[in-house]
Amino acid sequence: MRRPCRQASRRVRQGRSKKLRSAFRWQISRKAPEQEEWIKDLIKAYPSERWLERAVEKPPAGAEPEAWHSFYLRAWEVLRFDRQYGAYGGETPISFMALDTYARRYGIEGEAFDRFLAFMSALDDEWLDHAAQQQKSQPD
Repeated sequence: MRRPCRQASRRVRQGRSKKLRSAFRWQISRKAPEQEEWIKDLIKAYPSERWLERAVEKPPAGAEPEAWHSFYLRAWEVLRFDRQYGAYGGETPISFMALDTYARRYGIEGEAFDRFLAFMSALDDEWLDHAAQQQKSQPD
């Protein structure tokens, strides 16, 4: 029998998923994130050049990445291709079995697994929305 505390509604999310989703949405919608590190290196090398700071894209309010986001972002990067793809370009969510296998490998169990599943589902939902919008914007 499950413990009563795990059956409580909205026990896992506690409003933290919203910030993770917005930070992830900002990250996947950026045009050239790989250039950002190069620009940051230039800023360090030439601190007197203030115009370089305007070239670094800043996240909007509420989308600032936090330290705890990196765990879920790394897990999503590992699992992002462990899904089925349709014949016409559609994508399905990451399978529960892939998430469960990843969690077992890294010792995520109990309430931590519930939280992992909720956050990974939130990230994957954002990715699927982004991929659907990209596919709609492409000419036929």
